[in-house]
Amino acid sequence: MDKRRIDELGIRYVENFTLYEEYAARIRNLVQDLVELEGVEFYAIEGWAKSPAELMRMLSSLDEKDLAGIDLVTIRVLLRFPADVLKIEDVVKAEFAIDPARSVPSSGLDDPYRFGYPAVVYILSLTDKRSKLREWEKYKDLDFRLELRTMLQEAWATISQKINQPVGEAAERKMTRELVLLAGLLETADKGFLSLHNEVQEEALLIPPSTQILKNKPELTNAETLFTNEELYNLFREDNSLLGRWNAIAIDAGFPEFTPSADYLRESFSHLCNIFRTAGIDTLSEVRKFLADMENENKGLRQLRTIHDTFRKNTNWRVDPFSALFLLVLNFKWEDLKDKDLVKLNIKKGSDRISGID
Repeated sequence: MDKRRIDELGIRYVENFTLYEEYAARIRNLVQDLVELEGVEFYAIEGWAKSPAELMRMLSSLDEKDLAGIDLVTIRVLLRFPADVLKIEDVVKAEFAIDPARSVPSSGLDDPYRFGYPAVVYILSLTDKRSKLREWEKYKDLDFRLELRTMLQEAWATISQKINQPVGEAAERKMTRELVLLAGLLETADKGFLSLHNEVQEEALLIPPSTQILKNKPELTNAETLFTNEELYNLFREDNSLLGRWNAIAIDAGFPEFTPSADYLRESFSHLCNIFRTAGIDTLSEVRKFLADMENENKGLRQLRTIHDTFRKNTNWRVDPFSALFLLVLNFKWEDLKDKDLVKLNIKKGSDRISGID
């Protein structure tokens, strides 16, 4: 593609970038709602709009006449088992309009000679029914890429691209053969974990509960599994005063009073779930421990004051209780977070949103 056309498309995208970012956030929340309503546990749901710089790099190697054939918004759902992928795939077919020519459903992965361990991918857009709703009308002409992956598929996608570099012909044949073998092992492991999970579930139904066993093994009562968003939300609902306390603490720390809309508060909770998981605070007991630690001797209040005083000149704070906790995780777990891709993981977007950067 010639440079002039690349510049034209790049300028057009930059002019509408805020709309694409907003669309990514709205679609991510919608997909999460659909997954949770289906009762499927997930590890993470990510959503982002392609950065203008990344788009410009991509356009230089493509021969596209416009932006219609380029994935500008991506939603990635990381699930635990292949069966979960199939469940969400059925939901996707019912809730969105599908571009079959650019999608790779699970049925398209049956080829025994396919390379690697690819994920299910759909190019989707809003249905006519949803796009006629006032809150969705401005997104009616936008599509997005939905990736449904197990955690092992994510491992394959992340690691294989680092290995698959230009090499000599002989080395390439060897590398391709070994990558195929490794992909097969990952696929077998995915199926094996699912089989073990189903066996454990069936076995658990046959064993009556024993209070003595639970007493002797207290670690089993903690259910040390990764929390779902619903479980974390219920944790906050258990203590009716928890959010009120953190709202008061944020105001006491110097942040201006802020009354969020329901949608804003909901997105704040989503960002909090995301940063908890990214920082490794991913079980309910760890969340409880963190909350207790922050309230102990006003540690959280002191840290929020420090954050506010450090950045107050450059920000237009919009802090609700979930956002206050987000800032504390970002501050206390910075050593665990600093080496991660905070832009791609939507951590930076979460912090920018709190500080009023649109």
